[in-house]
Amino acid sequence: MENSRIINALLVEDSDDDATLIAEELAAGGYRASIRRVQTAEELKASLEDGQWDIVLSDYNLPSFNAVDALCVVKACRLDIPFVVVSGHVGEETAVSLLKLGVHDFVAKHNLARLVPAVAREIHEARCREEQRRAGAELIESRQQLRDLSNFLQSMREDERARIARELHDDLGQSLTALKMDMSWLKKRLPEEQPVLTQKADDMLKLIDATVESVRRIAANLRPGLLDDLGLAAAMEWLLEDFSKRHGVAYELTMNEDELDLPECLAITVFRVIQEALTNVARHAMASSVRVCLERGEESIQIEVRDNGRGFDFRAKRQQKSYGLLGIQERIAALGGRFAIESEVGLGTAVRIELPHSEDRAECAA
Repeated sequence: MENSRIINALLVEDSDDDATLIAEELAAGGYRASIRRVQTAEELKASLEDGQWDIVLSDYNLPSFNAVDALCVVKACRLDIPFVVVSGHVGEETAVSLLKLGVHDFVAKHNLARLVPAVAREIHEARCREEQRRAGAELIESRQQLRDLSNFLQSMREDERARIARELHDDLGQSLTALKMDMSWLKKRLPEEQPVLTQKADDMLKLIDATVESVRRIAANLRPGLLDDLGLAAAMEWLLEDFSKRHGVAYELTMNEDELDLPECLAITVFRVIQEALTNVARHAMASSVRVCLERGEESIQIEVRDNGRGFDFRAKRQQKSYGLLGIQERIAALGGRFAIESEVGLGTAVRIELPHSEDRAECAA
């Protein structure tokens, strides 16, 4: 016999004869039913806590309680078990009231031919609901695992950026400084009657200076020292000033420096999402100005990056891959934050971000 035809049933019934008829009807319908009979609310509660049940079959009226009381006991135990009333003559109005209260079906004792189909249907639907809950729980767990992995990868990425930035600053920076000193030493010793060599030395010194500046800029973009040394507020001022110089875009930065003393992981996330938003402005917006606002509330940090550029059709853009926006969303989702974009062709774009900053939610980069 198939396992699907093996069931555990709780029978709330005070009549020996009716209990026998119900058991025989289930057996005749192909069920191998393990039935436990209870007659009081206490027995029902104890049985629910004691075992795993596929269905509850309840008479409407018993000496000590009724089907409504039994249903309340099942609900109080927070169990999703099909509850079918199997009773004698009950009016249509009463049956409808029972269904509204949460009874899954009603079977009249004088028409037990409906019992097996009702039991089969309700058990099947209950198992479907259980599968949906299990799938939902697995999906939630999977998403949490992805967020944990994202947090770990972001942490590793930041560590690697910091390491490369240090090596660029310490090793390559020192080598370039030494090279410049040697080049200056050679230039001083060039014969005055060879201006071509002197000019070449000057050109090389300019190239070295430009390379030093490039190394500093690359190292700062990888991991700005200001972020570690002076905090988020100073790093934001540097970021906007550097952005304005390199792209010719005016900026306005609004923030309260006293409110931006954040955990390192959250400060890095705020810096990176604004950095990425500004990169998108530089690449796509054709803007002449950008405004960045940071505000710390009681439970979250509100961020807005708004430009006066050409804007875009957001509905059409959603169909395209934008790895910059995906990167922002990934960082925000990892912290349980929210992300929204408002844009209209010709009217610029606004990126709005909300990040929780409570201590229990800020463990983003352990």
